[in-house]
Amino acid sequence: MTKQVRIENADTSNWPVRVTIEHKDADGNWVPQPGSVQIDIPTAMTQQYLTSHRRLVIEERAADPAPAAA
Repeated sequence: MTKQVRIENADTSNWPVRVTIEHKDADGNWVPQPGSVQIDIPTAMTQQYLTSHRRLVIEERAADPAPAAA
């Protein structure tokens, strides 16, 4: 069965969210797919789908460093 899900960066901090899509290979190992989705701004959202051979890994990334003063 295919299930569509929405992931939202529902926080107002500047800590972005990364969504990595993984597929299960013929040996049953989870393999990351290229093209992770970055959710960098508050209230931004992505829609992805899940199956028995596809999963989403959701991580918080470190905040981007402040730019150096000129």
